[in-house]
Amino acid sequence: MVKNIAVVVCLLLAFSGRPLWADEKPDTSGSAATGSRTPALSVEDLGFSKDDIQSDPQYQKDLQTRSDMLQIHQTLGLITAVPMTAEYVLGLTTAGQVGNGSTNTDLHAALGITTAALYTTTALFAILAPKPKGLKPSGNTGTHVDLAWIHAPLMIVVPLLGDMVNDQIQNHQPVGNLGTIHGILATALLVSYLTSATVMTF
Repeated sequence: MVKNIAVVVCLLLAFSGRPLWADEKPDTSGSAATGSRTPALSVEDLGFSKDDIQSDPQYQKDLQTRSDMLQIHQTLGLITAVPMTAEYVLGLTTAGQVGNGSTNTDLHAALGITTAALYTTTALFAILAPKPKGLKPSGNTGTHVDLAWIHAPLMIVVPLLGDMVNDQIQNHQPVGNLGTIHGILATALLVSYLTSATVMTF
């Protein structure tokens, strides 16, 4: 029960903000250095105007801090995709074993907690990054933010449903449609998260 509460609290923290991934460190000329794989973010993409930077040195400091934090957010986001994908694949395997009478779901649950912890840490770097007033993400950045409104609540709902399914399994009760719903929502979570990562990486 404690671990489930911890997961929910962490995911609620993640949903309290809107993730925004940074690709490259921008310069004050209004464009960022272009990487070999990722599109560059302009100063405006990070929510700052060139006029603001020129008139207020604090904006330059905030710009650099935001850039650094969002680069960490991006890196952790890609790392999180690995256990999330593994968790999904393991879930399919576990479901098959449960269908054959097994009640061992410990590994699936442990990997779920790891995924939730990484997801929360990733989100916090975006949530705590300096945010100028009137920030309106557009293009790939806007798509990334919009997708967060799909995968963030699913990161709350899917573990809760998984916990309910696990309780039924451990009590040797039929899972019924709950397991199917859990699987469908887990699929939506993985697809929306990987899509969100892809639009800001390639």
